[in-house]
Amino acid sequence: MKRRLVRAFAVVALLFVVALSVGGDVLTVVDTSPAAIPGIVFQSLALAGFALVGVMIAVRRPENAIGILFCSSALIWALSDFSLDYATHGLITQPGTLPAANLLGVIGTAAQSLGFLLIFTYVLLLFPTGRLPSPRWRPLFVITTILLAGITLDSLLGHIANDTQLSLVLKNPIQLIDSTVSDNISTLLTALLFLASICCGASLIARARRVSGVERQQIKWLGYAAMLCIAFILFLVVVIFALNGNVSSYVFYVPLVAIAGATGISILRYRLFDIDVLINRTLVYGSLTAILVAVYFVGVVGAQALINALTGQHEQQSPVLIVITTLLVAALFQPLRQRMQRFIDRRFYRSRYDARKLLDKFGASLRSEVELAHLTSSLLETVETTMHPAHVSLWLRGQDSPMPERNSS
Repeated sequence: MKRRLVRAFAVVALLFVVALSVGGDVLTVVDTSPAAIPGIVFQSLALAGFALVGVMIAVRRPENAIGILFCSSALIWALSDFSLDYATHGLITQPGTLPAANLLGVIGTAAQSLGFLLIFTYVLLLFPTGRLPSPRWRPLFVITTILLAGITLDSLLGHIANDTQLSLVLKNPIQLIDSTVSDNISTLLTALLFLASICCGASLIARARRVSGVERQQIKWLGYAAMLCIAFILFLVVVIFALNGNVSSYVFYVPLVAIAGATGISILRYRLFDIDVLINRTLVYGSLTAILVAVYFVGVVGAQALINALTGQHEQQSPVLIVITTLLVAALFQPLRQRMQRFIDRRFYRSRYDARKLLDKFGASLRSEVELAHLTSSLLETVETTMHPAHVSLWLRGQDSPMPERNSS
């Protein structure tokens, strides 16, 4: 019965997310220019994708609470976006045309950050099994729940402190807390929740240190997505400073989609063990790209600056210098890739690297080894060293001699 309720809630949440997203998009398109339509559609697709991952987890793994958390987060985001679009249309674009615009604006403001907070607290605490790592983490779960409830209630019953155009005209019809007291409560609860989220991340690290096998691979997927998201956000910060803040806010949904996809892959166990190959390739080609970009920058900009300093002239970048640098980068690609691959394997995948070297050594010995006894002993030793089996046996057809057999510890 519980499994059916979980699946039903997930499907209903997805339908509500789609309906609220479509309703909010209609209001936004009416209030803005057609140029904003691609960003609006991307935001809706991101929310729907987030909810879809939650539905897939809830249907395939109804015992795992992560699916319900994803569906709930997507539903809260969709409700917040629709409420804020509704309030903007009823209070700014066409004032007085929609009923209860102030109330929905307050609800949208209160729910605006709740969906994100659920991901950065509960998901970190419960991933990947949907249960706490151990009973000692239960107080953190209770404290986080109290803080989330406190922030939500303070936003509903307190002062609207957002520095947006909507907050200037929005009046809270259910305000019960003084503005100064509400701001102080919000500051305190936000600081405490930040500490709680750090503790939730620490619980995931503690879980990763003591688990192995499938659960460890699942945590690797989430960690890999988190590292990519951090790199993407740092890249966005650089772009924002370079373009003086002229970057669409919708691009910040990309990290959420990446986290949702990694979470779905890990919990549903689709090609779970490919994460090691993916991490290896990312380390190799990420380092390689950074080195080649540095070589190109030094070759073009540095060499041109040196030439200008020596000649005393201020010329533009020489096409010949650009061509030479490009050819140099192309020539360095394959050797650098091989060197980076060997370095990464030795540094981070030492056991796999040693096993590959041993297999290469065994393959080379096959060309010159003709003694069956030596070949058999070498084969058993190679299998034992690389695979670490509990028992190794070799059967040779048509031989009267006893089977060579070795038991590994």
